[in-house]
Amino acid sequence: MRISNTELDGSRFSSEKALAAGPVRLDHLAGRYRGPLRRFFERRLRANPDPEDLVQEVFVRLIRFGRVENIRHLDGFVFQVAANVLRDYARRCSIRANEIRHERIEDVEIEGGISPERILLGEEAIERVIQALCELPEMTKAIFCLYHFDEVSQVEIAYKLNMSLSTLEKHMRRANLHLLKRLELSG
Repeated sequence: MRISNTELDGSRFSSEKALAAGPVRLDHLAGRYRGPLRRFFERRLRANPDPEDLVQEVFVRLIRFGRVENIRHLDGFVFQVAANVLRDYARRCSIRANEIRHERIEDVEIEGGISPERILLGEEAIERVIQALCELPEMTKAIFCLYHFDEVSQVEIAYKLNMSLSTLEKHMRRANLHLLKRLELSG
């Protein structure tokens, strides 16, 4: 099912107009958000050159949600739904990739089990990661931990910290580069 990309009378749709106008029409949502959602997904996806399926999934979820005219910050809500769609897509891809790459765990024999040496190496690796995290600036560390450990979406973190998504992405890049550099030097 494709949603039309028409925009009535050339005006941009906004959440303030939605609250004043009553029920939100799907064609208004599609006209306002189709392009920004495509760009949102294109920037974050490398393997899937056509993000139209993900854009459609956002609209399906908005339809299921119903009464979007009652949402005070419609832009943030739509992109939070998009972030959730992206997260679900990544999980599905990860599961499929793991199924393809890995044998069933019952079919794999571990030679000698897990040795004390292997446990020690794992503990040392975790200690290096923690040490590298502690070297980061507080804001960068907080953003990294919220995203990776608390599984909060980048859109939600940016909203909560009142910063742009691009600023948040710079913090994430800084943290990732720092961790990679530190782990390469110590490994």
